[in-house]
Amino acid sequence: MNTETLHFKFLKVFCCVLLLQLGWSHALGAVTEANQTRQIQGVITDSQGETLPGVNVLVKGTSIGAISDINGKFTLQVPSPKSVLIISYIGYETYEVIVGNKTSFNIVLEDQMNALDEVVVVAYGSQKKQTVTGAVSMMKSSELVAAPVANVTNALVGKLPGVITQQPSGRPGDDAATILIRGKSTFNDASPLIIIDGVEQESFSQLDANEIESLSVLKDASSTAVYGIRGANGVILITTKRGKEGKPKISVTANWGLQRPTQIPEFLGSYEHLVLRKKAWENDGKDPLQQDNGLLTDESLEGFRLGEDPYRYPDVNWYDEMVNKRGALQQQYNINISGGTKAVKYFISLGYLNQGGMFKYTDLQKDYNPQVYYRRFNFRSNIDLNINKYQTLSANISGRSGEMNGFKGASGSYFQGLIAKEPWRHPIYNPDGSIAAVQGSGNPLTSIAYSGYENSKTNYYDIVGTLHNDLSFITNGLSFDMSISFNNNFGSTKKYTDGIDTYYYEPNTGRYDQLGEDSPFRFSEDKKTDPMRRTNLQLKVGYGRSFGKHNINSILVYNQQKTTSGSSIPSALMGYAARVEYGFADKYLGEVSLGYNGSENFAKGHRFGFFPSGSLGYVISEEAFMEKVKKVIPYLKVRGSVGLVGNDKSKDRFLYMGEFTGQGIYAGGGTPSFGFGTTNPSTNGGIYEKRNENKLLTWETALKGNIGLEARLFSNDLLSFTVDVFKEHRKDILLQGRSTPQIIGLSSPYLNVGEVKNWGYEFELSHRHHIGKVDYYIRGNYSFARNEVINYDDPAGTPDYQKIAGFRIDQFRGYQVLGFFQNAEDIKSSPDQTTLGGPIIPGDLKYWDRNGDGSLTDADKVAIGYSRIPEIMYSITPGIIWKGLEISVQFQGAAHASVLFAGNAGYEFGGGAGGGQVSEVHKNYWTPDNPNAAYPSLHMAAKHSNKNINSFHLKSADYIRLKNVQITYSFPSKIYRKLGMTGLKAYLNGSNLYTWSKIDNFDPETVNNSGEVYPQQSVYNFGVNINF
Repeated sequence: MNTETLHFKFLKVFCCVLLLQLGWSHALGAVTEANQTRQIQGVITDSQGETLPGVNVLVKGTSIGAISDINGKFTLQVPSPKSVLIISYIGYETYEVIVGNKTSFNIVLEDQMNALDEVVVVAYGSQKKQTVTGAVSMMKSSELVAAPVANVTNALVGKLPGVITQQPSGRPGDDAATILIRGKSTFNDASPLIIIDGVEQESFSQLDANEIESLSVLKDASSTAVYGIRGANGVILITTKRGKEGKPKISVTANWGLQRPTQIPEFLGSYEHLVLRKKAWENDGKDPLQQDNGLLTDESLEGFRLGEDPYRYPDVNWYDEMVNKRGALQQQYNINISGGTKAVKYFISLGYLNQGGMFKYTDLQKDYNPQVYYRRFNFRSNIDLNINKYQTLSANISGRSGEMNGFKGASGSYFQGLIAKEPWRHPIYNPDGSIAAVQGSGNPLTSIAYSGYENSKTNYYDIVGTLHNDLSFITNGLSFDMSISFNNNFGSTKKYTDGIDTYYYEPNTGRYDQLGEDSPFRFSEDKKTDPMRRTNLQLKVGYGRSFGKHNINSILVYNQQKTTSGSSIPSALMGYAARVEYGFADKYLGEVSLGYNGSENFAKGHRFGFFPSGSLGYVISEEAFMEKVKKVIPYLKVRGSVGLVGNDKSKDRFLYMGEFTGQGIYAGGGTPSFGFGTTNPSTNGGIYEKRNENKLLTWETALKGNIGLEARLFSNDLLSFTVDVFKEHRKDILLQGRSTPQIIGLSSPYLNVGEVKNWGYEFELSHRHHIGKVDYYIRGNYSFARNEVINYDDPAGTPDYQKIAGFRIDQFRGYQVLGFFQNAEDIKSSPDQTTLGGPIIPGDLKYWDRNGDGSLTDADKVAIGYSRIPEIMYSITPGIIWKGLEISVQFQGAAHASVLFAGNAGYEFGGGAGGGQVSEVHKNYWTPDNPNAAYPSLHMAAKHSNKNINSFHLKSADYIRLKNVQITYSFPSKIYRKLGMTGLKAYLNGSNLYTWSKIDNFDPETVNNSGEVYPQQSVYNFGVNINF
């Protein structure tokens, strides 16, 4: 069964389970119960687990009721199992539940803002969810902190429709997810704009999840047009927590976890490796006995098979020897303090993270610590001061200090070396205890323990001051806000170089040969500091009024930003934004947004752009004709938007300027020079024009359209869903021209010629109900986004199948494999393939001669597979709640993505005689007796035809992952109140626990063709949360 079919079957199962649960729930509710009075009891809490005293509990249609006590408990006599309890409390959503056979209830009341009146953070403000007409998805703090991840970007994986994520590395401190909103529509930077508390930031990856109140993703033009030139890729808005009036509240969270690689590569041992190596030399027409210094003789192979002499016939699993598969520790601690009075409100957060590394042998080094680790301290203080009746000052001060450590080369390049290291090269240690090596092939142990280390420290300090002015004394609803922010970060990197002597041991003579010079200790230091400072000024005028059933809200914003980074030329942005919202009876909704922005990336006269958008919404459920079906469809809304947004992110700044150079303009990288004088002329370097200017360059624009449907079915949100369909036309994409004739002698200038269309759909579903005493829920989402290149300035005369236009962005290009050559006659009757590297023998890959000229060349390369970015992402999360116990499981998957298995990660022997391992799949190679093999004939030649980029080595990167499992227990109030607490939770959770994929040896999300990647990690975590 292919993975794509599996994904669709997975969706069918999800839908069937949902329908069965609905049917089962209604069937159980229809069972006739005996009419008898009995006593029930329960505990009422809020969404944070805090008990609620004074809550009204009423039996519907009667005068029978009760009020919860100080511990949130109530006791009540009900006349029948059919009785319906109505639980109501000021500030919370009214909750109804059928008694049924239950005698004990754990009732969680949601804030009113969590229902249709939920406040959704949007650009430069907030709106009630019912009145939002754009495509906006939101995550709450509780969802962010539930995932046991060190980097908060990974908490988004599979949680929000339209958000495409990939985690390219698992290294502590460098494990942020790459985030795209609704796929990719540009050849340039497609990352979304990040706004934290109203201020643009480079990233939010190093925030502590405990300091975040909410995270909103703005996806359509209506939501992002106010950001104009920066809004085309979508926007992520983060709001941090603030204090509320009341007694001080203290929340302490502690997590202890274990990290382990999601995949450990498995390679063949020395004997099996060398048997295949011998076959590969034979296939290349070489005598194996004349290769590898006699390593492949029968006597030698027998010695490796027996494995009795580890120094003469070593067999080292380098990955197992160097990497601790038991994992590394991870710790996270946080304390939040909040509270306030009418005059002053405060929120203070302190956090600490410590992620360990997973390498062995680091304890051999006594002078410094070569182990990989990452440590981070987070601090935040948000203060709100009521100056007077009309003015409030908000001051946010936050900081982060991170330290990333590791031996030199501890990033992905070290893992590439492990994959390339054959098991038979040499042992780890020689008989005398010295470190073993051979000429031209070092020992991975020395890289860990004796190569030195790199230590990088980064510090971020942010200050945001906002003066809120209520101008209602001029006219009701008028306000003016002024915000000034200062963002600073700086870092330093120390690099220490060390070394140790290694020796080659000759087992026949017992001789030791030192490799390299006799220098037992080598040491150097290098420091580098890269400061960055960004200042931002924002002025906002707001006006909001209600006139009967008419609601009007509007804003006008001025924004100015300047960034200075190291020795770079300072950069600046300036813009205006406006938005007007109108609603009639919260039923008929409309919104117009405008952005007018400037970017210094373009020449004068081409720096400013105008970006309008409009959206409409219709809450059908508010119509009188819907009253008859109100119990079935309490909420139904349709909305649509269209607008224009821009993107000024390109590969470099000032591309409109011409470029001159004195280096590398000749073929092969030569540098021009001139001779002066006739006798003994002196030679001086010259400067040549490299690229013409193009002052007409401008930003890329995206015309976006979106249609959405939102619905809640039955009472108590039994079933709710949101569906969006979108389309985008991106044009004027900045790229370097490809149709400039080479005879001009200059690099092509950059042009606004790129054009891409992107379309797709997304939906999310939620179902919650109960079976007996067990409450349950099921949440799921699904996203699909596909792009197609319309124009890429393909040179004239390029065949359609080789153009970039007509295919996907970043789609792989290579040879289409038709199968294996079965015999010599098959080779003879097929187009000549030796042009790609020979010899060609039966069992080799057979390519499609696309242009039909009888010979395989670059002209036969075609688009194959997908890109690395998945077109489909989905997730399903079922959960149950019973008394104080909650269990949830998240399955997350991706589809329509490809990964190239070449080099050390895919080719046998790493693609050449110089090194590289072989795995289980290479044993199943083609022979006349095995014509349906999983792998073609083996070859040692690095440039053999089989080792060109082709559809055989392009594998599906589709996967389904057991992403998260969480078991939480909220202790009864009678336990934690005795300890002076207001809440106590303990939980076990895990992330990236199991993956179903067609890819062996590597994680489908992080693999690349060379294996040069720090493995993604599974995390097993235990934590507690204590509230005072």
